Amino acid sequence: MDNDDELIAIVSMECRLPQADDVDAFWQKLVNGESAIRDLTDAEVASAGVPTGQRSRPDHVKRAGVLEGVAEFDSTYFGYSPREADVLDVQQRLMLQSSVSLLERANIDPQRTQQRIGVFAGSGMSTYLFGALRRRDLVDSLGEMVVRHGNDKDFLATRISYKLNLRGPSVNVQTACSTGLVAVHSAVQSLLLNECDAAIAGAVHIRVPQESGYQYQVGGVLSPDGVCRPLGAEANGTLFTNGLGLVLLKRLRDAIADGDDVHAVIAGSAVNNDGAEKVSFTAPSVSGQVGVLSDALQVSGAKQTDITYIEAHGTGTALGDPIEIEAIKQAYGLDGARCGIGSLKGNFGHLNIAAGIIGLIKAALVLKHKYVPPTVNVGEVNPALELDGSRYFVTTEGHPLDGDGDTWAGVSAFGMGGTNGHVILKSFEQTPAEPAAPADGPSILTFSARSEAALRGQATALAQHLAAHPEGSLAEYAYTLREGRTRHPYRASLAAVDRAEAVSRLKAGRYHRGAEADSDEIAFVFAGQGTQRGAMGAVLATKNERFARRLDEATAAVNEHMDFDVNTYLGSDGQVDSIDTSVAQPLLFAVEYALAATLIDSGVRPRYVLGHSLGEIVAATVAGVFDLRSAAALVVTRARLMGRCETGAMLAVDRLEPFADLLDGGSLVVAAANSPQQHVLSGSHEAIDAAAALAVDAGVHHQRLATSHAFHSPLMREAADRFLEFLTSCTFRAPWIPLVSNITGGLLTEYEARSPHYWADHLLRTVDFATSVDTLRRLGVRRFIEIGPGRSMSNLVRAGFGPEAASTLELAQTLGEPEHEDESFADAVALGWTADPDVPIDEYASAARMTSLPTYAFERHVHWVEPALGFGGDTARSGEPAAQAPATGPATTTGPATTTEPAAGDCPGDLDDPTEEIRRVVGQIFESFLGEAASAHDRGFFELDGNSLMAIQLINKLRETFELDFSVRDFYENSSVSGTTNVIKALLLEEPAHV
Repeated sequence: MDNDDELIAIVSMECRLPQADDVDAFWQKLVNGESAIRDLTDAEVASAGVPTGQRSRPDHVKRAGVLEGVAEFDSTYFGYSPREADVLDVQQRLMLQSSVSLLERANIDPQRTQQRIGVFAGSGMSTYLFGALRRRDLVDSLGEMVVRHGNDKDFLATRISYKLNLRGPSVNVQTACSTGLVAVHSAVQSLLLNECDAAIAGAVHIRVPQESGYQYQVGGVLSPDGVCRPLGAEANGTLFTNGLGLVLLKRLRDAIADGDDVHAVIAGSAVNNDGAEKVSFTAPSVSGQVGVLSDALQVSGAKQTDITYIEAHGTGTALGDPIEIEAIKQAYGLDGARCGIGSLKGNFGHLNIAAGIIGLIKAALVLKHKYVPPTVNVGEVNPALELDGSRYFVTTEGHPLDGDGDTWAGVSAFGMGGTNGHVILKSFEQTPAEPAAPADGPSILTFSARSEAALRGQATALAQHLAAHPEGSLAEYAYTLREGRTRHPYRASLAAVDRAEAVSRLKAGRYHRGAEADSDEIAFVFAGQGTQRGAMGAVLATKNERFARRLDEATAAVNEHMDFDVNTYLGSDGQVDSIDTSVAQPLLFAVEYALAATLIDSGVRPRYVLGHSLGEIVAATVAGVFDLRSAAALVVTRARLMGRCETGAMLAVDRLEPFADLLDGGSLVVAAANSPQQHVLSGSHEAIDAAAALAVDAGVHHQRLATSHAFHSPLMREAADRFLEFLTSCTFRAPWIPLVSNITGGLLTEYEARSPHYWADHLLRTVDFATSVDTLRRLGVRRFIEIGPGRSMSNLVRAGFGPEAASTLELAQTLGEPEHEDESFADAVALGWTADPDVPIDEYASAARMTSLPTYAFERHVHWVEPALGFGGDTARSGEPAAQAPATGPATTTGPATTTEPAAGDCPGDLDDPTEEIRRVVGQIFESFLGEAASAHDRGFFELDGNSLMAIQLINKLRETFELDFSVRDFYENSSVSGTTNVIKALLLEEPAHV
């Protein structure tokens, strides 16, 4: 491709190989010159179903490259019921998960991207299907079509497109051992034709059982000792192993514009077939290989001598290796710069369908790292290759890739049957990114998952990555998580000022959580007098322009009724906590109003508001009962009148019983019931002195409050009367946000909101905060944002919920520690995001570019059906599951369990009330299709990830069992266990169903 507009970039790579779960591990294995092929124990071969007589033969080779974790699959992520996941081919499962990871490595969210993403992929024959078809219970319950669809390679590409919502071309490619490379060629052509904007290309091959070994045949292609020696003098055959490889491709100009990491560039590719010019259908052809190499070279625009490394097909067979090298010499010439030839089959064996794509990934890494790993097991180079005197050499040792500027590599894959593929890669020198500037303030990290367990896994992986990359920018991490990841139902977020704090919070689980299934309702809780502090809001005002404007607006409204500028106190570190109440209340009002207004401006909107004493006035203002100017006048007047009252004192205690006599006598009142464990007494100095002495005698925990007056007591009577006179001239409105009353503990009615008497009595009555919190608890509220300085309201809310329910709470403060006000406010916004992911967090998650982050932490559930290949072995009997396939790490077994299904005609129609018996039978039938969750979670069949094919099978089972005409429409309209039970009961009793 002479025109740069025709170059194709590799922007993401993914692989799963024996002893190498990702690209980094794969490269390290290559660089270290290690083999992933291991000896198999006799027990492993036996458990794979190989009969004793066969496995004891000397020509049965007990060697394999075992891919770990093939039985594990996150069925929840992809919306499969456990039963359907059990019969889904392991190759298709792995391709689904790896496609998600591939896109995430490129920071593409397929649900939000506007890019047309194509899929070009192939797989090996589903040997897993053999085991599935032997399980007649599964085939009968799910239907043979479901089982076949889950294992037919025809549905590989389209399954990926459907499950990931990809809208580009979706094409299966099947050319035997060249499949992966031909898929890449097909994807390149689609991109050049502008059929798609990005393309997934690759292949997978997983033959099960993996630990069976193989039978060596003299003259065949398989190695007699299970060692592949590509290009070596002692090469005596190959061995087939399992693996997967995927790449994500874009037009180079688009990749550069998108800021993608470019691993290498595809400069040209070609595909052809040998035709009949060879010894046999399965044999290779020199002319066919020369043709495909020459075609790719011509397309690339490169000269023969530009190519300095070739990743050969290199099967290690006596016939194949010499033919391939002869084709290379003819296509690329004998003279010119030195050119190394290598093959990864010594490390990983012949990956069959996936061989070509893994070769491409290796070659891309060679160009990226400018290093050629050693080709292992070669020993002495095969003299039949006749390399002496040519520019070619076998890369028996690792070495730096020669040449400055652009470096070029070729990759070959030749399929049995004659379809040949060749790709020419060119290195890409990416301009080093400028170091990201430190974020000016906190960043909000957001992440999500399809389950709570996966969410915890995401947090763990994120913490590990951040800890391992101290050079990373927190702002870039936040931006990548916001824009480069799919939003899932279970959400989490946190605010942090630096990487270390983010790691600490992630490890400790100190992040906000939310789920779509939960209530998304947030309550704003406004603090009362006593929480004020010096310079409250000052730090936030310097960092948040929106808050600064709102604070100016609020203080201006307050200053209209003050004799001095309240900003004097807001900008001071003085003892605001001990100033006169006539100043403290207006200050607190202004700050809290500005905080709430700024949160709402930021997209965090409360479903309920609640305030403590003065805080209820601020809450009412935010809820629309008062406008700002009226509320400012009201608060200033209220504070002045309260400040002119007779002085008094207040005492916080943890229980009330010892003070019953004082309370009955009227000298003491309960000013606030803050929580079941905290009450505030109010009265004259003498009364509080007496109460304090009594508390000491009774062993009651107590604390005097730093107040000058006995608020919410009869000592406020004069202030309440005069305040009522003022209120009669005020305008009141019904709240547009539900407001919880301090007085009643319930939701404020419109009558109460509009009543001057309610707001005047507010000075005298007990603040029943505990009941108010309980009201919100009963309304299902679990998210609370404290509006005001400190965390006193958060502590009261937590106490109100009790120790057991407190673990379900999500709490955030708007003005936490004085020096970290901007961080605490950001954390409140983060909590808002967990309730509603549409809350804009741009100002806390912006950067010039995205960066590398861990991919999705899939849950590892075991879904496994006996995969025996019909050996008739010692441990596998027809219809019975053999030992489960090995699984790495903790995994939950959710594979098929034996389910007792009701027999036909087992109808409970002779019972007086057959409801429970019908439900039991219906539940068993549902469980046979969907697993135990069908009865445990009485939701619709399709909500539990059933599909239309399974539905037909289930309906037929219901008809057979109950011997009645149960229609498809009846089922679709009543598809839960309960709904189906009611319909069947009605049909049995010949009465209409109440569903």
